[in-house]
This record gives sequence, C-alpha cells and structure tokens, in this order.
Amino acid sequence: MVGLALFTAACNSATAGQPKPTQTGSQSSSEPTEETSSQPEEPDYSLARLCELLSPDEAKELGGSAEGEKGNSISDGHAICTWADKTTLVVGFQERTSTAQADTGPGITNTPTTIDGLPAVQSLSNKAIVLCEVLVDLPSGKMFGAAVAVRSAGEGKYDPCTVATDLTNLIIPRVKDQ
Repeated sequence: MVGLALFTAACNSATAGQPKPTQTGSQSSSEPTEETSSQPEEPDYSLARLCELLSPDEAKELGGSAEGEKGNSISDGHAICTWADKTTLVVGFQERTSTAQADTGPGITNTPTTIDGLPAVQSLSNKAIVLCEVLVDLPSGKMFGAAVAVRSAGEGKYDPCTVATDLTNLIIPRVKDQ
C-alpha cells in the first residue's frame, strides 16, 4: 500500500491544530551523511536532503513552519521532512514504487494529473483528518510525495489540495532528474 499511508505519520499523530509529539530515539542513524559521500558535489536540491527542498519563505507561504523537521514514516521508515504551523506539509520519496499503487477505498478520491510533465496522482482523503497528497513518478523509478493537512489555525485560509499541488510544483523541477 502506498499513498496516504506514506505520509500520514506526521498528520495522524496529533489532532489538527495541536502540537505533534516529538519522536524519540535516533532518527539520524539511518540518514546518509554528506561527509561519507565520495561524489564531487551534490546538486543544490537533493532528495537526500529533504528539509532543504523548500526555503523558509516558501514553507511559510504554504502555511508551514520556516524550518523543516526530519523524521521517518511510521508506516515503513522512509525519510520525510515536515513543516508544521497553519498547515502540516510533509515531503518524502520511496524507491521501487509508483503512483499506480496509491491507496484506494472509501473516503479516498484519486485524480490522475501531471506535474512538470511527469505522471502524478492527487489523492484526497476525507477520513479522520482531511489530507491531500500529490504523488509523482520520477524518471529514476522513485516516487515523490507531498502531503498537506490544514491545522485549526489555518482553517478557511488554505485548501489542502491547492497547497499540495503548489508544494509539488515548487519541488519537482528541483528533483525530477534524481
């Protein structure tokens, strides 16, 4: 199962509008370090550095906090970055999966779309919290995902699917060749 299960970790751990609990334990041990890289130079934007994919101004414009917080998906442990303020913005990617595997079922509406010329799916879930994700198949075989939930401080000011699409449109041109 892919899709909503990928990114709900940051959204379902707290009631919308309430602070989310901090995860305990070492999260950085599974993350690659820049020091161990033997490649000449990483690109300005890298899937390996998810929290650097948005500037503080971009994150705040979308309702998130200025700084992103590294974490891992509860569903499968893949790396994510979360910016939370009036909205909760979550980005991440997965290897060996695609938008064809997006979650389906009651309360989930999937709409095929394209982002920067790449196949994508917008997935809206109206379950316990309203969550909108945009999942994009990257040419490398990775699937990028951006999820947005509106917190109580942002109610009436943000549409989760508009913000998720805007967030994805900002990031995909920066990482589509990775």
